[in-house]
Amino acid sequence: MNDYLDLAGQLVMVRLFGTELDAETDAFLRTYRIRGACLFRQNMVDAAQLTRFTGALRDAIGPQALIALDQEGGAVVRSTWVPAPPSAMALGAANDPDLAREVGAAVARAVRSLGFNWNFAPVLDLNNNPHNPVIAERSFGADPDQATRIALAWMEGSEREGVACCVKHFPGHGDTHVDSHRDLPYVDKTRADLEQFEFAPFRIAAPHAPAMMTAHIVYPALDPANPATMSHAILTGVLREQFGYDGVIITDGMDMHAIAHRYGVGQAAVNALVAGADMVMAIGTRATQIETVQAIAAAIRDDVLPLAAVQARLARLG
Repeated sequence: MNDYLDLAGQLVMVRLFGTELDAETDAFLRTYRIRGACLFRQNMVDAAQLTRFTGALRDAIGPQALIALDQEGGAVVRSTWVPAPPSAMALGAANDPDLAREVGAAVARAVRSLGFNWNFAPVLDLNNNPHNPVIAERSFGADPDQATRIALAWMEGSEREGVACCVKHFPGHGDTHVDSHRDLPYVDKTRADLEQFEFAPFRIAAPHAPAMMTAHIVYPALDPANPATMSHAILTGVLREQFGYDGVIITDGMDMHAIAHRYGVGQAAVNALVAGADMVMAIGTRATQIETVQAIAAAIRDDVLPLAAVQARLARLG
């Protein structure tokens, strides 16, 4: 089982607790060969502390460590003492790709100096529902072409400075009135409407984005039974096969109520990987993180997640 645990841990990104890498967490990361860590504001005190923390993480995980945060701009920033980036909505209103590119580069320089190599930004969700409680200023706009042009310029700036991006939340979180942190949203639109609006930014970005994050949303026209995070029809059928996407697919946080209040944590992680995700964001408690790794290991052992599929995921993660 240890070999399977080693493989499973490389498909998992975890949340950490506290502002230093304590001995127990260090042992957890090494024992389960966890590949990634996502830090939040509660993990951050100042630049010196954060740089020390990310350095300790890189030592524990190894040179292939993926150390991530959400530094979008506007209201969604984790490191608050670096220059505050403008919101996506502001950049979309300016409609200046050169400005967006320079903002993306400036954000990347700041987070790279703190030890991060992956930023879960920019947002490709469209701002096409005024009642949306979670997207709003995080979106570059309501027009798919214009919003995507500005978002991709922002991403180019980040990539130029050596920080990988992850566009989100596929296949589109803009036209919802429910926050998936709180409950499971449904986007009950026709396939034609989805193709014209929600899908468009991700389809345009597919040849360029190194990673995409999934949405915990049910799209009945695509899969009436499963949220996109756990839908083979959406992650494999639409994103991989229809859009030809060959980058990394990572789930949104699996502790969000849309998932955690409906599915067992281990089974949800396995379902996401079987559906086509490459990495699971296990940002719940340490107990649920261990449960996640063990469930994935069992799925590999039992050929629910075939070894060849695991190796393909590891190759995409680099």
